[in-house]
Amino acid sequence: MTTFSFRKRKILGMAVCLALVFSERTVGAAEGLQKLRVAYAAITAAFALPWMAKEAGIFQRHGLDVELVYIASGARAVQTLVGGSVDVAEIGGPAGVDARLAGADTIYVALPVTRVLVFTVAAPQIQKIEEMRGKTIGVTRIGTVTDFFTRLYLRQNNLVPDKDVMIRQAGGLPEIVAALKAGQVEGGTFGFPAVLHARAAGFRVLVDYNTAGYRYPLSSVIVTQRLLRSNESAVRRLLEAHIEAAHRFKTDANFAMNVIGKYTQTSERAMLEETHRVYAAAFERVPYPDLEAMKLGITQVSETNPKVRAVDPREFVDGRMLREIEASGFVKRLYGETGK
Repeated sequence: MTTFSFRKRKILGMAVCLALVFSERTVGAAEGLQKLRVAYAAITAAFALPWMAKEAGIFQRHGLDVELVYIASGARAVQTLVGGSVDVAEIGGPAGVDARLAGADTIYVALPVTRVLVFTVAAPQIQKIEEMRGKTIGVTRIGTVTDFFTRLYLRQNNLVPDKDVMIRQAGGLPEIVAALKAGQVEGGTFGFPAVLHARAAGFRVLVDYNTAGYRYPLSSVIVTQRLLRSNESAVRRLLEAHIEAAHRFKTDANFAMNVIGKYTQTSERAMLEETHRVYAAAFERVPYPDLEAMKLGITQVSETNPKVRAVDPREFVDGRMLREIEASGFVKRLYGETGK
């Protein structure tokens, strides 16, 4: 190998590394598109907007060349964002708050879903949460959304978690359903659409947290302030693409179900229809970073860090660009409301 060839490879390798480290991506000469790497943290329809934007060519229409990266943990997705390997992290929960408190420059710029699509199921004979006293509820993992809301709801109904009602880490959907059938637990807490499988197995919904009045960052878009300073235009176009993807999701059920089916590897029509129905209502038309939802995320963080309770949720969000997008008339034009 010649010295020139070695140096050329070395330079190319350095260029690749720099492309991952720095958030400002180069613009593709041929397409004129801004490159962004977007991580999403779960294979659930809560993250269907980037899927929709990718499959429908919405990102491209907004001048973006987006690579979607699946990272199976909100905390890991945020770590990858802070490390510079992705430009955007789309997660559920307060991992972005944790990162900010640890000194990172993470900022929530959108909350597409703030409804709490979490459910506790039980055997048909159990009619009220008070009847769970002396019994056990299975959750996916301790510290997750299912665990947090189970404990929160129990406390609000004068039941002490791990005393009046035991909380057991049971694993995923198959493990919790198996534990319910075997009588190892009397209740189980699921997200959506896992709850549909639990209902099909003969269990009834004991608590629908969506109707309990909670708001929570179930789906959020997080970037770094570094990216906002260096390339605000790319973030603005990303948000416009999400708004357009939500409109397409709400107005084109067949396309939305095809996209959900592709990414979740689900072909059961009834489940796809129910998933679309639930999320068509859940996706915010303009996904402002809701302060009440952020407060509940901060409450979750305070379970392990009590000092966080006094933190102002406004420190973690930036809704300016969404306000400007809505003020521009973009959303009204999208929904055919101009002139109204």
